[in-house]
Amino acid sequence: MAARRPLLLAALAALVLAGPAEAANEPRRPEPAAKATAKPMPARPTSPAPGRFVPKSEMERGGSTLRGPTQIERPGDDPNDIDPVYGAYQRGLYLLAFSRAIPRAEAGDTAAMTMLGTLYETGQGVKVDLKKAAEWYRLAGDRGDREALAALGQMTIQGRGVAKDPRKAFDLFRAAADKGQPIALFNGAMMLFDGQVVPRNRDTAVRWLAAAAEAGNIEAQYAYATVLLDPEFPGRDAVAGARWMREAAMAGFPAAEIDFALMFANGRGVQKSYENAFVWFQRSALRGNPIGRNRLARMYAAGLGVAPDPVQALTWHTLAKRDGLPDIWLETQLAGLSAADRARGEAEAERIAASAESFAPVHLEETPVEAPALPATPPPAAAPAAPAATPAPAAALEPDAAKKP
Repeated sequence: MAARRPLLLAALAALVLAGPAEAANEPRRPEPAAKATAKPMPARPTSPAPGRFVPKSEMERGGSTLRGPTQIERPGDDPNDIDPVYGAYQRGLYLLAFSRAIPRAEAGDTAAMTMLGTLYETGQGVKVDLKKAAEWYRLAGDRGDREALAALGQMTIQGRGVAKDPRKAFDLFRAAADKGQPIALFNGAMMLFDGQVVPRNRDTAVRWLAAAAEAGNIEAQYAYATVLLDPEFPGRDAVAGARWMREAAMAGFPAAEIDFALMFANGRGVQKSYENAFVWFQRSALRGNPIGRNRLARMYAAGLGVAPDPVQALTWHTLAKRDGLPDIWLETQLAGLSAADRARGEAEAERIAASAESFAPVHLEETPVEAPALPATPPPAAAPAAPAATPAPAAALEPDAAKKP
């Protein structure tokens, strides 16, 4: 009987971690980034044509749901010499950033032009004006600024401030990708996987994803991990996939936290460990992910990676249900709870929900002002060298890495 215990435990884990049908089909998208840096990714089809290779996650095998690239910081030539325009922007002093950027942009500074495009696009310090934003991005992009090229590409693919033109958007992404811009590398890779706007090119797409992942783009790290873990990918590498999944999970990417937990539960690319799976589901649950909350409730109910605790199971099941993720299996498992235990579990759910709501983000606000008109023709300036990409952490993957999230 003892020899059969691991098999029985594995079967139980497969049942518990499979989750409700709602969770399996729930699109897991990146958390919304700050308004100042979020630049939406073009929507991707959910049903690829036969024979089309697309990245697949641990939980999803029907297509990728990756959207929303992450901006990286724009370093100066000297790390000890903080650019005054960018420094003001980072502190939330948008009016100051705008006032400092105007004379520099008029003098041909492409970074200042790009900053003005960002402020106009997001309405920080000035009123939103997408046409002016696109024009400043174009002026900077024409002078070789990779950030402006990427930003204008995203406005172009959506038709925001400019005519919608997916093919032109790809050309802008490619120009920025050639300069190592991580967002452009990620977006361009997704379009190359998709094959609707430009011919499908898996090899280039994977190469661009790898470059974006190495540069620190979180979404690219997750996408690259799903590629490396996909059984259909010829260059499949579960260990390398686990390393990149860990990078994205450590950065707080919601889908990566779930998938990394499942990798521990299934022993894919890492040493099998229900305890580590529990830690990552708990981390996801505490960050408010409904799927993480549901899986954590199931692990408490079944005693996987933690001592069985039906009250805790009810707590997290209650929170997941509030987020729109019911679970008949858990309802059945917890049906025998006493009224007192049920009251304790629900009270704890209320406490956790109230704690989460108390941590609202604080933003410095300024009154938008009317901005000076866009200069007709800023003086020409030589294109600056593209700043070096920020490398992703290269920590080696350890089997017990999840114990220290």
